[in-house]
Amino acid sequence: MKPSFLTWILLLLIMLCFAANSVITRYLVLLSQVSPFLVTVVRFISGLGTLLLLSAIRPATFRYDRPDSSYLIGAIFLGVYAFSISYGYLFIPVAAGTFVFYTFVVVTMAAYSVFVDKEKFTVRLGIGQLLGLLGVLIITFGGITSVTLLGVLLMAATGVSWGLYSAYGRRFSIAFSYTFNCFLIFGAIAALLSLIAVGLYGGRIYAGLSPQNLELALYMGMVSTALSYVVWNATVKKITASLGGLTQLIVPILAPVMGLVFLREQLTSRLLFGGIFVLSGIYLIGSQTSRNAAIAKSKGVSTRSQGS
Repeated sequence: MKPSFLTWILLLLIMLCFAANSVITRYLVLLSQVSPFLVTVVRFISGLGTLLLLSAIRPATFRYDRPDSSYLIGAIFLGVYAFSISYGYLFIPVAAGTFVFYTFVVVTMAAYSVFVDKEKFTVRLGIGQLLGLLGVLIITFGGITSVTLLGVLLMAATGVSWGLYSAYGRRFSIAFSYTFNCFLIFGAIAALLSLIAVGLYGGRIYAGLSPQNLELALYMGMVSTALSYVVWNATVKKITASLGGLTQLIVPILAPVMGLVFLREQLTSRLLFGGIFVLSGIYLIGSQTSRNAAIAKSKGVSTRSQGS
């Protein structure tokens, strides 16, 4: 089925939101020096508030199961992703961070499909993983002054945890229920941790949180995180699996461009060279995964991909 004009607009807006998460996070934690812990807490508690509002307004559309232990693993993956990306962007720029992040997302999900879902390991999949990891090695050890090993490791943890969160979520029949309950569990943990942090550090935890920065954090949590996840899950059902996979390739292109424009980050030849390897690897892995998803769908097996 050919996507409608509205679907194309929604896809573009969603990818812009996903890319904006990286740019806003980097701006808040590095340039505005807002605590990465506070950015994470505000982002996901406000995101949970958005999901609660949606379920209250349209309970039939945004329905969810009662939370149980089966959602705990997903919430842990979400929490590791949330804190890793916030602290990671203290030590790595948007362009390099996004390349590392998306490399480990696709490598993790491809490995999960092979080892857990028992999908066939193909030459195309192997070459894609090697290209992506080679690109990460170039970015890590290519002498790019703004890239640190700690930043790469944190963004790798971000990608692995997000990949596992996305892969684990495929076992739940109601996408909104998985998103909501993971946000609920992680939100409760984050709220508890914030109370402990306030007790330990007092008002210092709020350093750098100006009204403008708070607005950015709330926007990231309510719109470019929670709302975009919901819209993505609804939109991806209206397009082919191959288009869904290729669409997400836009994010590691958009985010570096946005970092150059809004944060004045530098684009070096080594970063560009590493990025080409990463994007080539993501394309090969994503196209192979999309093919597998299309085959599975034709056989009546439900699949779903998620954004970041």
